[in-house]
Amino acid sequence: MSPEPDASTAPPARRHVVHVGFHASEAHAVDFDADHVTAVMPHRSAARLPEELAERFARIACVDLPDSDDLDTYDHAFDRILELVEQLSAEFGPPAAIVGMYEHTTLPAARLREHFGLPGTSVRTALLCRDKVPMKEAVAAAGVPVPRFLPVGPDTDAAALEDFVRRAPGRIVLKPRSQAAARGVHVLDDGAALLALAAGDGLEAGYEAEEFVAGSIFHIDGVVRDGAMRWFCASRYLDSCFDFQHGDAPLAAVTPDDPDLTARVLAFSTTVVEALGLRDSVIHLELFHTPDDELVFLEIGNRFGGAGISWHQRTVFGVDLAREAVLACLGRPSEVETSKIMIDHPNPRSSGWLYMPLAAEEPRLVTAVTGLDGLPDSVLGTRIPALGDVLESSGSVWPNAGGFLVGGRSSAEVEKDMAKIVETYALITAPLAVAPEGEDS
Repeated sequence: MSPEPDASTAPPARRHVVHVGFHASEAHAVDFDADHVTAVMPHRSAARLPEELAERFARIACVDLPDSDDLDTYDHAFDRILELVEQLSAEFGPPAAIVGMYEHTTLPAARLREHFGLPGTSVRTALLCRDKVPMKEAVAAAGVPVPRFLPVGPDTDAAALEDFVRRAPGRIVLKPRSQAAARGVHVLDDGAALLALAAGDGLEAGYEAEEFVAGSIFHIDGVVRDGAMRWFCASRYLDSCFDFQHGDAPLAAVTPDDPDLTARVLAFSTTVVEALGLRDSVIHLELFHTPDDELVFLEIGNRFGGAGISWHQRTVFGVDLAREAVLACLGRPSEVETSKIMIDHPNPRSSGWLYMPLAAEEPRLVTAVTGLDGLPDSVLGTRIPALGDVLESSGSVWPNAGGFLVGGRSSAEVEKDMAKIVETYALITAPLAVAPEGEDS
């Protein structure tokens, strides 16, 4: 008779792990062989998954959601999402972990954890990282400078608006409280424009008004474990997400090479993380660096950054933010073994990412790419559309005509090489009905 297997050497039982939302670009971050991996997502998202990837899930449960850019649609459908997870639990057992990697899924994932009694980011913290009003209230209470702000909507009292305008002279930013990527943001010339808008068409529900803060904008991307920053990377936007989404400016960011400024930004970020109760998560934080050398909070998400951020972090620093997001949700150790910050990385000393704008609402066919032969030697990676690709702005959060990673001995050197790329690179496209004679896009 064969001896009984030693229980101490048997592989661990496969757990049931539920993903709320999923995109094929994060498939590399999931260990499908270690767990029973299920997912809840809209029908259209499931249909976009490559067949071989979809087959790796133990089950995909589809929820009916409107085809909308509104990042609150998942949370509005939470009751139905919970029903579907209960059905998955009947088949694969109660979930051992809930994974929500995206801006629109972090809050419903936290609600599921609370329902099933699972560890991980709490509903309170997830709410603070989604709603910009209590978010600012929490960090301001911790002594962090924030812009003057006011929650607004159709029922906002005129006297409250007038008082806010008196306290916030100059331009006013009107933005949704719980959206991202500069979607729905309006920059008004002054407080009079805000008052006129409120008196005329009225203010939409779910918005906030805040003073316009002049200066550079930094994005901070990191890994938080046990409440401490395990990985920290600061980058300065050369333009802004607003200019990229609402205009035709490139979007780029470069890591600073100033150790003193980096240390200040790290301390600032640590205070924000503590104020919001973030314990085990990846973060994407944004702040202003004003002409008076003040750091002012902008916003934070308990998820990895979009555009070229994850690509940059993985390629240059070897930090996979999507993988780290999954590991944090699973309660498994970080793959960043010791605490690190980007400025300690010796080669390249500074680096960044660049997205070229795609000014094409209608689908366009790529007919030629120019400027590649003159790319600087500092280019570390490219994402260039191929001849025959069809590009369109609709349906993409960060539509672009090409991406570049650049590294150098200093921030100034990286910025100079990025400017050269912007000047020389061009994508030639044509309407789908016309192939040969392209137009600049």
